[in-house]
Amino acid sequence: MLSIIGRGNVASHLYSALKDSVETEIINPRTLENLPENPEIILIAVSDDAIAEIVDRLPVGNYVLAHTSGSVPMSVLAGKTPNIGVFYPLQTFTKDLELDYKIIPVFLEGATPEALSALENLARLFSEDVRMADSEARRHLHLASVFACNFNNALAGIAYDIVREAGINFNALIPLLTQTVNKLKHLTPREAQTGPAVRNDRKVIEAHLKMLEPQPEYHEIYNNISHLIQKK
Repeated sequence: MLSIIGRGNVASHLYSALKDSVETEIINPRTLENLPENPEIILIAVSDDAIAEIVDRLPVGNYVLAHTSGSVPMSVLAGKTPNIGVFYPLQTFTKDLELDYKIIPVFLEGATPEALSALENLARLFSEDVRMADSEARRHLHLASVFACNFNNALAGIAYDIVREAGINFNALIPLLTQTVNKLKHLTPREAQTGPAVRNDRKVIEAHLKMLEPQPEYHEIYNNISHLIQKK
């Protein structure tokens, strides 16, 4: 049986991905109510800062215990069972938004062969892309993911504000965003780069910066990223 501790986006999607293949139960992280006395596999899918507190409340045993964080080392789980590991699905998760689970890369780490085997078997129940990554590699992967996903989304939020001010629906930018990602299946980011900065089109850049003067934060972001592109 699989016990997933958490009620957030990651826990919700892991439950959806696995419930039809293995007996799975969501456990309330505040109460740990319904946690089996003799658990088999426990996945801790809570915020990074809450993982250690959850571990402190778990029983001692010989079960497999893993967390789903990209930035927290496996060692935070030590002390309750020798079979500790990490089960890190690399995706942005939002409740009620469907995902194609089979294409999600899952990065694994295990302190024992038993832990690694159990986590790999679990991952392959829904994903066709299962890989190994130790804590150091995973830290770099998580940092890269923040740039690739979180920062890109924040920049899309700026674009949303700009077109809304002009009375244009943000959906007009969706094909552009989609193609930007699709190109990266065939080109490196440097090869795929377009726009006024890579062309060093100073007139366009200066015009854009002039438009952004009423929004100093956006002005600074535009200027800094333009310089970054030109340095590449």
